[in-house]
Amino acid sequence: MMPTSSPIVIRTIQSSDNLIMADIIRQSFFDHGIDHLEGVSLHDPALVDLTAAYQKEKHRYWVALYAGKLAGGCGIAPLQGGTENYCELQKLYVKQDYHGLGIGKALIEHSLQYAKAIGYQYCYLETLPELSKAVGLYEKLGFVPLKQAIGNTGHHDCDIRMLNTL
Repeated sequence: MMPTSSPIVIRTIQSSDNLIMADIIRQSFFDHGIDHLEGVSLHDPALVDLTAAYQKEKHRYWVALYAGKLAGGCGIAPLQGGTENYCELQKLYVKQDYHGLGIGKALIEHSLQYAKAIGYQYCYLETLPELSKAVGLYEKLGFVPLKQAIGNTGHHDCDIRMLNTL
């Protein structure tokens, strides 16, 4: 029996993806009723041009295509205010129509593999309790809750902090 190939393709973000990803991120905040929050990634200036924001050294943002359609994305960058062995998992968002298909898991695993390969030892993230499905996925993939924030991300409304040892 021949193995079936996955309908999920992960690739580095391209400028033609910027507006689609910005829409996916904005819609995700709206869908979860958290679009009123201030200290969250919804208001990051980088949102409108993720391609440019992730061109720096040790920064990377990927998008996931599902059956050829852009379904979500996720990034890795150095943790602001952290030491050089800490990165941050950033802006994991999957379009609601594609939830439950393994896209978020594939994006996280791809991101963690990259982070480890370029020398990071720890991956930090911040999220919200309203994103409980994501929190459960993070835990399944080895992230553990932290009591205090690490670094200075500026996302003061994100009250769930987690860490993965790579």
